[in-house]
Amino acid sequence: MTQPTRPTPELLADLRKPRVYPAVSVTLPTNRIWPQSQQDDIRLRNLLADVNKRLADDPDVTRTHAVAVSQQLAAVADELDPERFLDGLVVYASADEHHTFMLSTSVPERIVINTTYLTRNLVASAARERPYLALVLSNGEVRLWRGLGDQVTEVRGDSGFPVVTSGAEREVAPSAGGDQWVLQDFRNMLGEADKKLTPLLQGENSLPVILVGLRRHIAAFREVSRHGKSVAAELEVGGLLTTTPAEMSAQLAAPRRAMAEAETAGAMRDLDASRSGKRYAAGVQEAWQAAGEGRISLLVVEEGLRVTARPETVEGAERAKLTLLDAGEGAGAEGVEEDIVDSLVESVLSADGKVVFVPDETLKEAEGVAAALRY
Repeated sequence: MTQPTRPTPELLADLRKPRVYPAVSVTLPTNRIWPQSQQDDIRLRNLLADVNKRLADDPDVTRTHAVAVSQQLAAVADELDPERFLDGLVVYASADEHHTFMLSTSVPERIVINTTYLTRNLVASAARERPYLALVLSNGEVRLWRGLGDQVTEVRGDSGFPVVTSGAEREVAPSAGGDQWVLQDFRNMLGEADKKLTPLLQGENSLPVILVGLRRHIAAFREVSRHGKSVAAELEVGGLLTTTPAEMSAQLAAPRRAMAEAETAGAMRDLDASRSGKRYAAGVQEAWQAAGEGRISLLVVEEGLRVTARPETVEGAERAKLTLLDAGEGAGAEGVEEDIVDSLVESVLSADGKVVFVPDETLKEAEGVAAALRY
């Protein structure tokens, strides 16, 4: 089944569990634009054919398992629509399941057959995206959109959105000096929308909210809302009730930048505090060692950082140190990872650390990556 770009914690935990051999992982860089996306579809089918050949030639794979996995891969090829491709594709398949994820970040072309899925690219891509909610306010209706990077989808159905006033058909704009019945009806609608937001703003997965509407709409919502601390940005604009996802994404570009800038500033303050407290690591080598020891509370990485490296065993400790390589050096060689940053990110998140991606050149003195340590 095709999944959203950001796996839920429950799904990710399940994907990390061991499978009966063979568990197949396929990653492929893709394009959003036709005709390149059509060529990606051909490349994918060629990769899946290569997987089938490897399974057929593998003495550790029974014919029954090879056929079952082949059927799952065939389902992947049938389900995927190249017109919906983003920047990267991750495919997982075993004898009784398959999952596909379309990512907003590029991934290397690779096939891995093991007893576990290769999840590091998926995890790192999800960490790069900033999920958020956009609450669109108007005189008689409140709509909710969920965003992940520049991809936005309207939230409907069981969520209770859109929320509509009983007087939605009227064109009278609520105002302090206007009809009190209209004003109260408007405030009731905002209160109901705020109530329906509550489940999305609780616990570890609480999302930042962008308020969208005219100034009077935003001011009125802030008066009735119990979730003021969750509001991360505002966009003063009207007329977006019937907008398309592409149009909404374009409108939200400025608030997204504002949220990213605020997150970057907060991460840099945390790094400064950790440096003062001598709980700081700089550079990929120091960060890798600290991550392996579970000591990183916050990892900050430049968006464009790519590091080719081979993890080495030191005194019996596996993957304890990195041998850094030039880009392209040792490509395809045993143990060489084209982007060790993805593995670093997954290691930090697995130990309940936080990861923040920041613009290039932000961490120039730390060679693109720095960490605040727990101890």
